[in-house]
Amino acid sequence: MNELKNKSWKVRFEVTFYGNDNKKGSFREIKEDTVILNESFDIKNKVPFDNAENVEINFLLWVDKLPIEELTKVPHDYYSNDVKYDEESIEVLEVIKSS
Repeated sequence: MNELKNKSWKVRFEVTFYGNDNKKGSFREIKEDTVILNESFDIKNKVPFDNAENVEINFLLWVDKLPIEELTKVPHDYYSNDVKYDEESIEVLEVIKSS
């Protein structure tokens, strides 16, 4: 049982940024990234880290409270006055047990 507590999971995900450029109009930009997730993360209402589906749930609970800049690299014009980003969506692409 103690072995499960030490398991780490690699979560590969993508963030889609939806924006509007004053010159080019509406657009979206997709960034792909990975994070190693384990039970040491401070996740409110987390479920056991015993399968990939639960790890995905824990990841989504964790990122829900996280500023997007701490999760992935934001687009180069994210803070530009000419571009307005309205929202981001996060999709888990893959969850792999890493140890």
